[in-house]
Amino acid sequence: MYNIGNYTFGSFKSVADMHKSNYAILENEDSLGVESLGVKYCPHLSFEDEFSILQQLDHKQIPKAYDYGQETMYKDNKVVLKQHFIVLEHMSSTDLVGYFKEKTAQDFQGQIENIIKCFISACIPLDYIHSKDFVHCDLKPGHLLLDPSTCTVYLIDFELAIRKSGILKGISMDYASPEQLTLVKELRNTPENVPLEAIAFFLSIDGKSDLYSLGAILYEILTNKRWCETKLPPINLNKSIPQKLEDIVMSTLEKDPDNRISTAKQLKQVLENFI
Repeated sequence: MYNIGNYTFGSFKSVADMHKSNYAILENEDSLGVESLGVKYCPHLSFEDEFSILQQLDHKQIPKAYDYGQETMYKDNKVVLKQHFIVLEHMSSTDLVGYFKEKTAQDFQGQIENIIKCFISACIPLDYIHSKDFVHCDLKPGHLLLDPSTCTVYLIDFELAIRKSGILKGISMDYASPEQLTLVKELRNTPENVPLEAIAFFLSIDGKSDLYSLGAILYEILTNKRWCETKLPPINLNKSIPQKLEDIVMSTLEKDPDNRISTAKQLKQVLENFI
């Protein structure tokens, strides 16, 4: 048995592709009126920024944050090491991409409508955070969790989230938008006497960057290939994809943000019209 402060769990569970963090479902009796709680922890990564952002958000498809800090982790009353941690509402253990990878292998055509419903659902919390002037900046498999019974998608992991036009904290290369990659390059090459904020504002990362990443995830579900590796229209890899659906996917993956589908709300409407 493990514990961090007053929080107890059996062992970490890889319910999301957190990379730098471990995650566990807590076994404590809940006194917060929440059905299930989880704890994310890491010895070297503070969760203060993520906690602060989540405190400013209130959406049923985004986990609430209840506590954060740094405490010694114990296993069976023996010291392991000191951990940064954040206590979150636990929303799901089902990875969206992993779920459909298995389902589409059995029956691709029969899953198209469910896939679209899930991405309609994913647009809702995205539209919400964009309305609050936040950009998630780290949409990838593992950060979109699914309730398969309702096709509800939950948006998690706000470690790299920023205010619109803010300084990037990091990116996931395989799902980063072209403007994210450009901004990272520019920031690395910025002379010491030039404020980083000026570079970030000039290049203006906004919600369209998240839409690119969301489109790359949809592309991967439809083709079983990563967009960053192929850059091919999805029909080239899967002839069963309807042309109209390909057009929607490619509208999210435009290199120039000005040519990209403009908002999560617009993407939701386009997907709803497809069904």
